[in-house]
Amino acid sequence: MSEPSHALVVGMTGSGKTTFAVRYLLNCAPACRFLFDDGGRFSRRLKVRPAYTASEVEAALSSRWVIFNPARMFPDDFAAGFAWFCQWVFDCARRGPGLKVLVVDELWQWADARNIPRTLRLCTQAGREYGIQLFTCTQEPHRVNSAIVGQCSELVCFRLQEPKAWDCVADLGADAEKVKTLPLGAFVSLNRLSGAGLAGQVF
Repeated sequence: MSEPSHALVVGMTGSGKTTFAVRYLLNCAPACRFLFDDGGRFSRRLKVRPAYTASEVEAALSSRWVIFNPARMFPDDFAAGFAWFCQWVFDCARRGPGLKVLVVDELWQWADARNIPRTLRLCTQAGREYGIQLFTCTQEPHRVNSAIVGQCSELVCFRLQEPKAWDCVADLGADAEKVKTLPLGAFVSLNRLSGAGLAGQVF
């Protein structure tokens, strides 16, 4: 995924999607990686100190790893923290060239079936011009706004157990029967633009 795109990684808890995301981030070479990490999962796995304030996210740019935890700036409203971070990423991406990866775990929490934050829409639609690539992970793809899910160009499926999730990935072109029976750690991926598929295992 050298060009800006939208990768959607789906799978039940413990299926391997976070491991897949971490490996991707360690092996890609973008101008910067931006992670919204409200639970602290990515900062712990990557052993990267999270940024908690506006000045800290700016300072983290030089490392090419900006992991934002909203707990201090937005202790009672993580949704507002997500909206703020998306706007900051968009503004930051406009400063210079290169690919920028925006990672959001469990996107359905911030862009549900009815609503998409304006700043996330800005990143997904206008952000491509400035090199923003969206990389999302979720256990429940059917709960993510269809305008976001439908735009994914790379679909990576780990094991799913919910019938509504099976229907969602089938609508996106995946083989739902195969997804139902994947062993933990195994995945199948689909490039929805070319139709090319790939299978692999992360553990």
